Amino acid sequence: MTTAATPAEMIPQLEAARKLALGDPQVYNQVLPGILPIIGSTPHVEVRRWGADFLAEAFSSPSLPNAQKEQLSTEVVPVLRAMLETQGQDMEVVKGVVQAAASLYPLVFRRVISRPPEATLWQEMSTMKLNILQRMDSAPVAIRICCIKFVQKVVQVETPGVITDPRRPDQNEVSIALVPRTHPFLQLPNLEAEASGLLDRLLGVFLENSMDPIVIDATLNCLAVLIRTRPPISTKIVSAILNFNPIKQVNSPMTPRIMVIVRSMERTTRALLKWVLRTCPNHPLEQKIQAYLMRLQQSRATLFADPTAQKRPAEPTDGLDDAKRQKLTAGPRKFPPMPPPPNSYAQLYTLTEDISLQQFDVTLLPHDIVSTVTGVFLQHVDSNLLDEAINAVRARYTHLQKMNLPTPVPAVPLAGPTGIDDEDDYDPEFLSGSEHNIEPTTEKALEQLAQPAIELGPFELPKPPPLTGAEVATLSDQTVGHVFQLVTSLDAAGQAHPKTKVGFNRLAASTNDRDSWITILVRLATRAPSCLEDLAHSLSDDENAGAIVKLEDIEAPNVANRIRQTLFMYILDDFRSRLNIAISWLSEEWYADKMTAKTHPELQHLPNYNRWVLRILDRLLPYLDARDRNLLIRFLSEIPSINQELLNRVKSLARDPERLSMCILSMQYLLMMRPPVRNLVLDTIQSIWHEGDSQAKTATAKVLTKWRPGFLQEAARAKEEELETNNEVKSNGLNSPPAVPTAEPLDPRRRNVKPAIAAGEG
Repeated sequence: MTTAATPAEMIPQLEAARKLALGDPQVYNQVLPGILPIIGSTPHVEVRRWGADFLAEAFSSPSLPNAQKEQLSTEVVPVLRAMLETQGQDMEVVKGVVQAAASLYPLVFRRVISRPPEATLWQEMSTMKLNILQRMDSAPVAIRICCIKFVQKVVQVETPGVITDPRRPDQNEVSIALVPRTHPFLQLPNLEAEASGLLDRLLGVFLENSMDPIVIDATLNCLAVLIRTRPPISTKIVSAILNFNPIKQVNSPMTPRIMVIVRSMERTTRALLKWVLRTCPNHPLEQKIQAYLMRLQQSRATLFADPTAQKRPAEPTDGLDDAKRQKLTAGPRKFPPMPPPPNSYAQLYTLTEDISLQQFDVTLLPHDIVSTVTGVFLQHVDSNLLDEAINAVRARYTHLQKMNLPTPVPAVPLAGPTGIDDEDDYDPEFLSGSEHNIEPTTEKALEQLAQPAIELGPFELPKPPPLTGAEVATLSDQTVGHVFQLVTSLDAAGQAHPKTKVGFNRLAASTNDRDSWITILVRLATRAPSCLEDLAHSLSDDENAGAIVKLEDIEAPNVANRIRQTLFMYILDDFRSRLNIAISWLSEEWYADKMTAKTHPELQHLPNYNRWVLRILDRLLPYLDARDRNLLIRFLSEIPSINQELLNRVKSLARDPERLSMCILSMQYLLMMRPPVRNLVLDTIQSIWHEGDSQAKTATAKVLTKWRPGFLQEAARAKEEELETNNEVKSNGLNSPPAVPTAEPLDPRRRNVKPAIAAGEG
């Protein structure tokens, strides 16, 4: 990047550097020294604007430490001064420079306190301060706002502040309280006088009949910082604000523009004074502030009152006024009916149709609150309304009692042969003369009406029809799917927390978490019977025949294999977080195969374990990258058995240069931690050395030098013998005479005839 480049070429490069600095604040140390010569000497306005904005942003950023800002200030202040004193200045450039100067002034002040030899830096800052103060009254409004902020910083620095820890001056706020009285060029009386004069200059805007709301609002916002951080001058600032009445500044007819201006100044003033009352509760001018706020509210209400919003005048009254305004008495109150039975006490005493009140549980309230509220309510309730409510509840209760009474059955003697007296005639002679015959007649009638006894034998429900193979497969898949849905829900709920593994003797359903359900599924698939006799028989026949059996071809479509397939897909869905499930499953498969091999010696090759461990590894390897080396090492170290086929899968990683180190590291771990497979691993590393490129040979040579030191020497010796053999063959071929097609010897002078003719020399 050179100064001869156009702004269209420079600004994109500068923006790239800016993004780097925003991403990492430590980059400012490299970016700023290279940018300062460009933005300070270039004549292009666009580049100067960008540079001013960049410096203002950099030194106001809280992510950049103050110590680093202070160190960079020695290089930035001269550039800012040059940009401020350049002829034909741009308003945007001046705004950025003034904002950067406001951020730099406390940093430069702190630096020159501890480094008196850097008087030149303070002189540069003082010259720039004088230039900014000269612009404060005559510059455009946008620059005046930045100047007000700069003056606020100067007053804050040059006024005594609170020292929280004298032993650590770097942690204290920057103020003249940190300046020693013997400082060579920072004279305390001069600094205090300058701060007082600049404060009066700030507060002077309230004494003028200024109608510039932007300047007034900017001044009020800056004064809030001084009130909070500098208590000695807060009283002077608040007194000046109390003497300012934004509503009295209206000297012309109220126009929409003036109304907006007055409303803005009034709101800012009121907000500042309320903030003072909130942050400084014991302020000496607290009563005056409250009185001022009351007067300001009354003046605001009077000024902005809407005459159309007032109430209409009272209506004229006449002789019929009393008749027109008679209070009509309401009729009896109607309560909602009760729902059909059964009913609860809450429904009995509920006399409102409001759903929110019906759902409110009064039992949640403490007893003392309920008693207090009830007592106060009874003192103010209307007695007539209370009587109506009590009568309504009483009527409800009476109605419920009538509904719950049993229906009376008349005690009529059974006189007829059917046991029912159909006649209503009263015969006292029959009753008096035959009372002793009523009971036998009744018993006889009942015996005649009774049905003969039915002897019930044993009852059994009919057996369901047998399920077909397809139905069994469907139902088993549904059951396994439901269990895996439960496992997924427990995993998403965060219940799958790590626990101490207790091996094969752990209880599968000890807790309701993911690991317990996974253990149940794994043991259903591995330890339950699954046609092992047929499998062993088929394998023994194939072995006797000398045929090679593929493990994928002997997988029976039973429930166990469906569980295995579903578990396989569940692990692959998120293999990084579910690797422990895969290891537990493979361990159970190995254990089940070992137990089966005791009764079926022909199954020594671990059919289920080998099949599924190779499947898992085949699906995992394409997705592993260099960051997953710990995952691969853990998988290879914790699975119970390793064979040559598995190592061949791992060897395929060596073909990728990015995953070569992961392959070699996993092999080294097996060499150190699993001695039974050491020879298999070394053979695999040797094959990588033979088949790989130079990078693979370099990586495997270190391992082979340690574990098989004689291999490399033998390989080198064999290579040398091969080279010697090749050289002898070549030398013998060159010394042998060429075959001549004719019997006559060739003339050596005629050997180059055809090439010469072809070249044009004939």
